[in-house]
Amino acid sequence: MCHCTPGSFKIPVRSFRSRLRTRPFAIAQLFSNLVGNAVTHGAPERPIRVRATTQDGKFELSVANAGEPIPSEAMERLFQPFYRVAEQGSQQGLGLGLYIASEIARAHGGTIDVTSSPAETRFTFRMPLQ
Repeated sequence: MCHCTPGSFKIPVRSFRSRLRTRPFAIAQLFSNLVGNAVTHGAPERPIRVRATTQDGKFELSVANAGEPIPSEAMERLFQPFYRVAEQGSQQGLGLGLYIASEIARAHGGTIDVTSSPAETRFTFRMPLQ
């Protein structure tokens, strides 16, 4: 679980590090892209929730935020390069963050899934431990 204070957060990764075969900077980039996406598209007055766990031989990292749900017609295209949800007012970036995150996940034998409802949008990265 993430330890958060205003303006900062810490995720204890020591327990995960010895069981993960990763390129640490790539996973950091994946994490940064998911958090950046939540900051850009989430409700500014609501917290971003981060969770990292290991279970059933898999590492799981999720980033969730409140805000407008992602339109269902956009869900299939979120991980394509240069795709941005047109209905959302923010036109920051090139539309590469989620694509890059999904490619990093794939390179590590993992996946990224997304769920979105009026309550929350959650991106979840999963990969095998070894």
